[in-house]
Amino acid sequence: MVSKSIAFEVIENSGPNNLRDTLRTKLTKASEVFIAVAFVTEAGLDEIIQPLRQVASQGKVRLLTGLYQRVTEPKALKKLLRIQKETRGNFSVRLSREPKFHRKVFVLENRTRATAIVGSSNLTREGLRNGGELDMMVSLSPSSSSYKRLKKALEKDWNKRRARPLTSGQIERYESFRPDPVKQQSYPTGQLKIILGAEPIHEEATLKAEPINYWRDYITGFVKDRTERIINDHTNWDEKNYYWLSTYGPHAYKIGDRIFLYDFSTKRFELVGVKDITYTPISTPDGRHFIAFKNVGRHSRQFSISLWKEFERIGISKKEAHKTKMINDKIAKQLMGILNKKRSS
Repeated sequence: MVSKSIAFEVIENSGPNNLRDTLRTKLTKASEVFIAVAFVTEAGLDEIIQPLRQVASQGKVRLLTGLYQRVTEPKALKKLLRIQKETRGNFSVRLSREPKFHRKVFVLENRTRATAIVGSSNLTREGLRNGGELDMMVSLSPSSSSYKRLKKALEKDWNKRRARPLTSGQIERYESFRPDPVKQQSYPTGQLKIILGAEPIHEEATLKAEPINYWRDYITGFVKDRTERIINDHTNWDEKNYYWLSTYGPHAYKIGDRIFLYDFSTKRFELVGVKDITYTPISTPDGRHFIAFKNVGRHSRQFSISLWKEFERIGISKKEAHKTKMINDKIAKQLMGILNKKRSS
């Protein structure tokens, strides 16, 4: 007989019923997270990294993965290692010593409720949002005997007899042994059609639209050489051709936010998107809080007298432009209109 305090749901990655959106919603209420998955890719990690960071800022996140079939990506492990350092262990990562580690478990807990998601999904983009996956989500009390048995099994997996803390040396050695790219094992659609004698059918999730936050921010100069060296050592932003800036202190930016950027060093006004966030493990001459960004389309204009007059008409003087502010949709629309306006010849 099943207790009424236990609830079951099936996640099929079909339409709005998908693991990505489920995790994003559940993570907002979690204070402790344990993820044990066979495979982790950078694309999959990026799907839920922001809410995982949020949990780690006040609680604890543990992620256990393995090297089975060499699917886990070194670049995903590098990102995890960086976040582990940034959070001083609040987000900790280990590699299983089991050569055929094949767990697929997501456990999220707070003081009153625990959620366990067990099934076929790994921490990959396909696992979180593509058809072909099936997961069972169980919601129950953290004090229940069933949940305690699950936690006990996961704690055994996490124990240093079965798993090792992630290090840069492990990643380097793994990278040297791992072919790039790893050969894909699935059949091409044409071959699968011949085998089945019918057209293959692939389902995908209908993902929930994420609200975009808009900001105003500014740059007045360039960072020191030492800061640049630390950022290059600590991130892969140079490899990804990201621009970046120091916020000089704690900030509320999130990955995916849009910034109307006043760049006084290059005398340009442009729209950029936040791609990554970091907190350096050591101090730099320009602080420890940094965001990486890329230009959004070709939304950019050179500073000019006429451009500043347009800003002043909506209440933004040069002095006001030297402030960091979250802005509402009305102001964002006005600034976008200014960006898109053709300059008179």
